[in-house]
Amino acid sequence: PGALDWGEQIVVITGGGRSSGVGELLANTLAVRNVSVVVLDVKPIITENYNITYYKCDVSKWEEVEAVAKKVVDEIGQPTILINNAGVVQGKLILDLAPEDIEQTFGVNTLSHFWILKAFLPGLLEKKSGHIVTLSSVLGFTGCAQMSDYNASKAAAISLNRTLRWELDNRYRCPKIRTTLVCPAHINTSMFETVTFPSSSIWNFFFPSVQPVAVVKRIIAALDEQHSQTIFLPFFANFTPYIDHLPSFLRNFAQWLSGADYAMSNFTKTSERRGRGSKED
Repeated sequence: PGALDWGEQIVVITGGGRSSGVGELLANTLAVRNVSVVVLDVKPIITENYNITYYKCDVSKWEEVEAVAKKVVDEIGQPTILINNAGVVQGKLILDLAPEDIEQTFGVNTLSHFWILKAFLPGLLEKKSGHIVTLSSVLGFTGCAQMSDYNASKAAAISLNRTLRWELDNRYRCPKIRTTLVCPAHINTSMFETVTFPSSSIWNFFFPSVQPVAVVKRIIAALDEQHSQTIFLPFFANFTPYIDHLPSFLRNFAQWLSGADYAMSNFTKTSERRGRGSKED
């Protein structure tokens, strides 16, 4: 494919509101490239960039997404890039999760992906081009204690991305609509600021946290390249899909070494939430 004409792109980002981390940074970075950016979130994005338009929307609810999508198409235009970034974490053991906790997690982390696709994919199919980015997590492959709902919701997003790729290629016959799956390890954002990991230099060398700017750079590079791909960050994350192929004693050792099962022991849910966006009057 030729070079991507950024000035012709309309990008929809879920969960790009205030203090959202990756989504907010991505929205501002793309806007600097003269991209028309649409942010769907329950919290407004604080920006002075006129290329960013905010619509208040709880993306876990189909009725809100459907209504806002019509406004976006009428007021901004047909989106060419969809970035499913909205996310929420509860940080509770299985038996401590209330039914509404589980519903919220899957609503924001999984069902929102379906709603965005149902609302905007027909426009991409009509043009037979575009790009869909799915923000998931290495925990969708590995899992850890006190994150059962989050892990399962991210595993579902991974499976959805894979199925979407097959449908675009073989049923909709639109291989030029690209799909990118992003699977980072721990990202330094407010959503996970109370997570605790081992402090040794050896641990930090092999299992470093990821800065939001690193994730944003890789996403923009993927959009520039216009190829479907999977992004793992940092380096060790590339091995997570193969963990289940290891003997059980090695799996247990890797889980212990990562510190994942105790990282959430002192977790406190932040009031900030990565995503749920009618345009503010």
